[in-house]
Amino acid sequence: MLKLLGVLLLAGGTAAAGFCAAGQLTKRARALQALLGALELMERELSFRLTPMPELLERLSRQADPPADGLFAGCREGLSSLGERSLAELWKAGVRQPALLLEAEELALLDGLGQVLGSYDGEGQLAALAQTCAALERALAEARSERKRMGRVYQTLGLAAGAFLAILLV
Repeated sequence: MLKLLGVLLLAGGTAAAGFCAAGQLTKRARALQALLGALELMERELSFRLTPMPELLERLSRQADPPADGLFAGCREGLSSLGERSLAELWKAGVRQPALLLEAEELALLDGLGQVLGSYDGEGQLAALAQTCAALERALAEARSERKRMGRVYQTLGLAAGAFLAILLV
């Protein structure tokens, strides 16, 4: 009886690991979608309303979907130390939060955007935002494709590994 319970727990654990890996792919796609939506809102605000950066960060921290809202909330909170740290440093710290699930190229892209925000004129900021949004749209398409393709693979591998171990141990 104890052996059967151990086999079931082992099979369930491997299946859960597969489903967890597939879930990470879904979370990544959602995080990229939230970030892209927030950056598009930022682009519209800067383009049409010329919203000052502190007000813009406040608005985005309230209106952006999670986990992107944390990026803007962190930047907004850091504005009190703006003399000691630049907006680019605050942005870089916000982009590094693990909930965004960003890869190295996306981090580099967003770091470059942080160098432009608040430092250049409106046209320069809008151009950088448009370029970043286009690159994030490509990354989102890749993440969705990977989720479709690899999500099932991870789930199936988790279930198959659990079944294989159960057969092996019984």
